[in-house]
Amino acid sequence: MEDEPKKIIKMSDIKPPAEKVELPEEEEKIEEEEKVEEEEKVEVEEKVEVELKEEPKISEVEAPTLRQPSEESIFPEELFAPKVKKARKKRILATLSILCFIILGFVGYFTLSKAEIIIKPKTETMHFQTEFGIDKNVAFIDLDNNKIPGQLFQVEKEEEREFLATQEKELREKAKGTITVYNQYSSAPQTLVKTTRFVSEKGKLFRTTETIVIPGAKVEEGQIIPSTIDVEIVAAEPGKEYNLGPSSFTIPGFEGTAKYTGFYGKSTQPMVGGIIGKVKVVSADDIKGAKDILAVELKGKAKKELEKRVPSDLKILKDTMLEEITESSSDVEAGQAAEKFTVITKVAVKVLGFNEDDAISLINENLKGKISESKALVSDTISLDYTVTDINLDKGLARLTCEVKEDVAWKVDTEKVKQALAGKNEIKVRQYLASCDEIESAKVIFWPFWFKKIPVNEKKIKITLD
Repeated sequence: MEDEPKKIIKMSDIKPPAEKVELPEEEEKIEEEEKVEEEEKVEVEEKVEVELKEEPKISEVEAPTLRQPSEESIFPEELFAPKVKKARKKRILATLSILCFIILGFVGYFTLSKAEIIIKPKTETMHFQTEFGIDKNVAFIDLDNNKIPGQLFQVEKEEEREFLATQEKELREKAKGTITVYNQYSSAPQTLVKTTRFVSEKGKLFRTTETIVIPGAKVEEGQIIPSTIDVEIVAAEPGKEYNLGPSSFTIPGFEGTAKYTGFYGKSTQPMVGGIIGKVKVVSADDIKGAKDILAVELKGKAKKELEKRVPSDLKILKDTMLEEITESSSDVEAGQAAEKFTVITKVAVKVLGFNEDDAISLINENLKGKISESKALVSDTISLDYTVTDINLDKGLARLTCEVKEDVAWKVDTEKVKQALAGKNEIKVRQYLASCDEIESAKVIFWPFWFKKIPVNEKKIKITLD
């Protein structure tokens, strides 16, 4: 056979021809054709076998191009098509994909990669005591005098209330009252000794409780203008019949003389207290209990109103609050007969408040000189316990002692850490962070997650202090 251009084929591509069913009258012709085809098939197989021995890789075997025996050949040309080209294309595409992935990885590392490092510095808690003052007369924190501004608030409450007497007692009491004594007799003063008698128009006898001197009358344009003086009188006998209303009184000692009509007395208020028998009596406990009840209620009302007046951002200490009873009285004395009595009470509540942020700022300023330069105060960790050592609410002053607890943390130089970690892989990053005495713990977050290396560009490194 003449040499033809070779084609690459696989052994799997060679398939036995399908059997043909011919008509009986063509059997001789078929036998001749089968002999020719068999010879060509043996010839092809010999050539393929030789090629396979020279090149053991199936994908590189070259097959001879078969002569086209006739249009009815049992081995059509497409049966020996070079399918191995498809495998070669796949390998090329896979190689290109891997290269692209590597290139994209490098591009992503230098353009998209970033890292965040969350660092928790080492901390410790400091305990110490300090003192400072509160002054309503300063407007700003006074570092020189160790004072902070204060605000004084005050609320006053007053109430009058009637209470019932609770005790009963057998009494023999004399009525009492006050009269005004007139001198219409002469311009000379007149002395009336203690127990001087006065008789009411109803014939009830009373006596003065003290010696008095009635001033002399005045004479103007020939007319006498009487002078007056008030004096307390008490009934001569106990009993309620001496409880008189407003009355006129004469002095029986002057009876039969011109002074009898020139000196006289008048009352504008009733005589009270005269009694014989079992009656209600206002006791000392009644009065004290009534005053206490009223004071407690008024203090409670004053404190509630004070709470509304004090701004919510101010700190109020219990020991800086003062509750005072400025007035408390009863219209009936203890032991006096009466069904009811009235108590009048006035209270005042004062308090000195301050802004705790001012106290914290003053304390932290004083604390700065007590801690190392390698450490810093941790915000929002301070705990304060106040004790009031002196207070003067009238002047708006107070002095406090304060027990302080506050955390301090080692300082971390974030720029130094960035420089040290730029371009480092995960293992070296962890080794470096573990070697830093000022760091208690750290967490490293890479992005994208499959990059396990810190970017070289420090701008793409973010450090957060927890």
